[in-house]
Amino acid sequence: MFGIGMPELILIAVVALIVLGPKKLPDLAKSLGRAVREFRKATSELKETLQVDSEFSEVKKAFSDFHSDVNQTLQSEIKTEAPPAGQAPPTVEAPSAAAPASAEPSSADKLDELKKAFQAWNAGTAPVNPPAAQTPAPPAASTPSADKPRSG
Repeated sequence: MFGIGMPELILIAVVALIVLGPKKLPDLAKSLGRAVREFRKATSELKETLQVDSEFSEVKKAFSDFHSDVNQTLQSEIKTEAPPAGQAPPTVEAPSAAAPASAEPSSADKLDELKKAFQAWNAGTAPVNPPAAQTPAPPAASTPSADKPRSG
């Protein structure tokens, strides 16, 4: 530690004893011990904070990568659906009542669903499933029949 050996430490202790006196030296040692302990505690807390910050930055980077991948996928889908240059874009008609209900949702709808699911996941709740996808309730427990005697 700083190149101080045993003879140097003894010399420092003797000088401190002469300068401060035998009454104040124990109080000084206690104060110095407390200061070192506080310094170590503050250093360890700082290390923990930096570690948590680095973990959050890794998670943030993963989500931003995911976001950019989703955007690239959506952009590529939009480009493939766009008409070739020189042709008029096809007219989009309002959906009629005769249109099938199982039509594939658009890219914007998919993105909205993904955003809602992500927000629900961040909030700590499960995303709401459509009623058709819900599992049926378990059957009710059977009641004792009238012909069997109850034990009591």
